[in-house]
Amino acid sequence: MIWVAVAGIVAVGAVALYIAARAGGTGWWRFVLAGAAGWLAAQVVKSLVVAPLTLLAAGRGGQAASAASALASHWWYIGFAALLPGVVEELGKYFPLRWLRVRARGSALALGVGASAVEALTLVASLGATAGHAHETALGALIAVWERTWGVTFHAASATIDGYAVWSGRARWLIAAMGLHTLLDLGAAWYQHALAVSAPHAVIRAALAVTEVAALVIALLALWLGRRLWARAA
Repeated sequence: MIWVAVAGIVAVGAVALYIAARAGGTGWWRFVLAGAAGWLAAQVVKSLVVAPLTLLAAGRGGQAASAASALASHWWYIGFAALLPGVVEELGKYFPLRWLRVRARGSALALGVGASAVEALTLVASLGATAGHAHETALGALIAVWERTWGVTFHAASATIDGYAVWSGRARWLIAAMGLHTLLDLGAAWYQHALAVSAPHAVIRAALAVTEVAALVIALLALWLGRRLWARAA
């Protein structure tokens, strides 16, 4: 079933790139590449922040897996793990959009697709390297494709909000995108914390359910807000 998940994720990415090409207009690929570069830069920044905290949580010489689990076991991890990508990854879209001087919603959307595409490729690579986990079940494969669907939707949508912040010169819309991204990752952070502390299965299942449902709602909310803002600009 893991290859079903991989095929589904690749299909979602292909559809997203097609939409980016149609919406981005001439030079859409520049925005896609800029989005991919911004996402990769954000991962480097996140790693630089998380690495010393992981060492402090587990002590020097600990195994990587146990160190990550030790960090996730702290109560404050839920807020931290949601806020960090919310801030860093949106800045990873905002600065490329500012550098490219975005003038249209379609261009911003293409940049968001670029960010989500490289994220999907990273996930596909990790699935191929870690066969034997939950994605080998039919439900696990379905969840993986579901997550990529709303993940692509949110990255594209939040990029349009960031693009409007660039176009209008109003930082509050960048902060709004960061806030939505933080909310999106809150359920996932809770789920990781529940696993790290060996919470009851009911709590773990509840965290997973909240993550999958709330994330899609937030992605659609971001999509609606981005469309509304650019409609105002037009």
